[in-house]
Amino acid sequence: MSESVVKAPSKSVSLQTLKLPTVSQQGIKALEIISAKDLEFKELESILSSDPMLVGILIKYANSPMYRRHVETTNVRQALNLLGLDIVRSAILICTMRSYCEPSNPAKEMLWEKTKHLSLMAKLLARKTSRKLADEVELTAMMSEMGGFVLSTNFVDEYETVVARAKEKRIAIEDEEFYCFGLKRADVTALTLEKLRLPQITLDVLDRYYKREIPSEVKTDTDRQLVILKLASVLIAYESKRELIKKDSLCLSLFKIAGLADINIDWLMDAYAAEIAKEVSF
Repeated sequence: MSESVVKAPSKSVSLQTLKLPTVSQQGIKALEIISAKDLEFKELESILSSDPMLVGILIKYANSPMYRRHVETTNVRQALNLLGLDIVRSAILICTMRSYCEPSNPAKEMLWEKTKHLSLMAKLLARKTSRKLADEVELTAMMSEMGGFVLSTNFVDEYETVVARAKEKRIAIEDEEFYCFGLKRADVTALTLEKLRLPQITLDVLDRYYKREIPSEVKTDTDRQLVILKLASVLIAYESKRELIKKDSLCLSLFKIAGLADINIDWLMDAYAAEIAKEVSF
């Protein structure tokens, strides 16, 4: 157990005092339309088109290597037809996070990079199973650093110290967050995601992810997302060390549990590197 975890917190911050992200008016209207039984497509298109940031993210998604077709996507209608509602929900949350995290700083940019890398790898893995799972896992992965974003926004100067100390001790940032603020990353994330009205499965997966649980087999959708998320985090930690991935017992076990034992690791890492190089996310 890390040094930060066994020590008493240096101070105790109340969850209720934290400033949390809020969805824009356009975003709230769009989420309500998406959740309605009778989808009003034209109304959704109109609302999304009124938000330049949302338009930019949706078109960027549509023209990314994972989704693009022979003809370039240039407007919201084309993007909606291509991407589907799960990606629209993700785009709204990305806009919410970006607005909330301004002004930026090195700690927040580090969190953005971790979020982007984890989301891309998790989506690549999940797409070997189904596109729907890939979109769901991407949303969960994008929310994985939300607790860090909240703390880094509420405690700008102190959070820079948290990052530096975690790096120096070679421990997880969430462990140093607990020592500094007396708050568990899982609790901050859960409070924020409940306010943003995210699916319960996303909250459940991230709660188990921060508890560092690894299911021995996949019995539920939560198990499946959790295994893929854990596998993605291990893979990006290896960066370009492919030969180690092919020999690492944890990686091989997670591939097997996820039902991806036959995946071509060289293809996977090439695809991941290409996505990162093209900056297709966020």
